[in-house]
Amino acid sequence: GFQEAEKMIDSPVAALLAGVEASRGRDVDAVVALLRALRVPQPLRLPELVVTWGGHALATYPHRLGDDLWAICEQTLVAALDVDARRLAASCEAKLAARFPSSARVERLRGLVAEAQGRWADAEAIYEGLLEENGANAAALKRRVAMLKGQRESDEAVVAALNEYAEKLQSDKTVYQELGAIYSKRQQHDEAIFCYEELTLFDPSAPHWFCRLGELHYARAVAESGRVEGFGVARKYFAQSLELSKVAGKVVGNARAATGLLLAAAAFGEKRPDDAVNVAMGAFAAAHLKSLYTRAPCDKTLVATAVADFVAEKAPPYHKAFKAAPASSSSGAAGMPSSTDDQGPSGPP
Repeated sequence: GFQEAEKMIDSPVAALLAGVEASRGRDVDAVVALLRALRVPQPLRLPELVVTWGGHALATYPHRLGDDLWAICEQTLVAALDVDARRLAASCEAKLAARFPSSARVERLRGLVAEAQGRWADAEAIYEGLLEENGANAAALKRRVAMLKGQRESDEAVVAALNEYAEKLQSDKTVYQELGAIYSKRQQHDEAIFCYEELTLFDPSAPHWFCRLGELHYARAVAESGRVEGFGVARKYFAQSLELSKVAGKVVGNARAATGLLLAAAAFGEKRPDDAVNVAMGAFAAAHLKSLYTRAPCDKTLVATAVADFVAEKAPPYHKAFKAAPASSSSGAAGMPSSTDDQGPSGPP
């Protein structure tokens, strides 16, 4: 997509592509270098590019590709499936199957081809065969989940397959991402929270997981008729997300967590308007949002008006008779309030 194209522009791939186009694909080393750059170390998903030059190389001078021949064949097959170039995909599949007749990796590729052609039963049989040989074959387990989603099966069937995968490969964080997304969609807040808590253990310095947990705790508190303790927990996770967004001691970006913190503080303030820590956190979130959108390179009039209206509605004071105290010198960095009983969590509460 656009993100992959942007990555290409800022990477050595752009220069390699220019060289290939200048030679019109006659420079074998340039074509091989281009395809290798799209493959390793971090694959760029640009299937049109791979199909164009990978297909050209395989059709024109396969004997000159050296050790890269079969890697390019596999790379081109997957790209061909992405753009529905079925004839090229079938050609690559046949070449790989002839060269590696008993390879589990080639069997997985055959399963991909069957899926692309809508032959779900054949693909299922291929993956079942792989799992009979190795019950912990991660690629086959993932493809079974992808097949269920591709056939638009029920969430229950997808969740069952993901749970089977998680039982066998607990160290793969992607399964918790998938489960968390499904549970969130189904408003199964407890299960979703468990999944995202697991993700914070995989990557405890990632602000987005804590922000997502804040959103889930906020949604659960709303579903429980505005349970104030739930808003307090949500507030902690949003605050921790902002804490993890600091650069040189100052919170940078993360408007999503700041919005969540402001909403959680406002909901908390409806029940406990005179809570000083809550007022300080709400004021911090409001000020941070204002500063972010004041600097935003966009239609400032429209955005600034919308943000100002939102902040005016949700920002403290939460009680007319209560005046928010100015930020104390003992507050945390960047104005984030500190409290012995209301710190952002280092993990699940």
